[in-house]
Amino acid sequence: MTIPDALINRRHLRRHKLSADIAILDNLRLEPIGKLVDIHQQGLLMLGRSFVIASSYQLSLMLPNSINGQTYIEIGVECLWCQASVDNDTLFWVGFMIIDKSKNATAGIQSLINITAQ
Repeated sequence: MTIPDALINRRHLRRHKLSADIAILDNLRLEPIGKLVDIHQQGLLMLGRSFVIASSYQLSLMLPNSINGQTYIEIGVECLWCQASVDNDTLFWVGFMIIDKSKNATAGIQSLINITAQ
């Protein structure tokens, strides 16, 4: 997978690759859409279905165990890029910018990073 240089240069926070499997759910369709690969407070990388670039989505990160009493983290995201996986033509690498999150989501993301980051 190659990430466009413009996107690499815009990233200011270190990404945290996770040791736990975190499924991602589309809140509008109530269906699983992929797996969280890495995350930071401003964005995330997912492996899953294709998305429309520059479109907004409401997602839930489904936690394998309760973190701070939460079993999921709800966030609003915008798709920055979407690229087909070389290994599997039905999967896509998708980069999202987090555009909406509650204080609980911010704390949940930080706890997720602290607990499961490699």
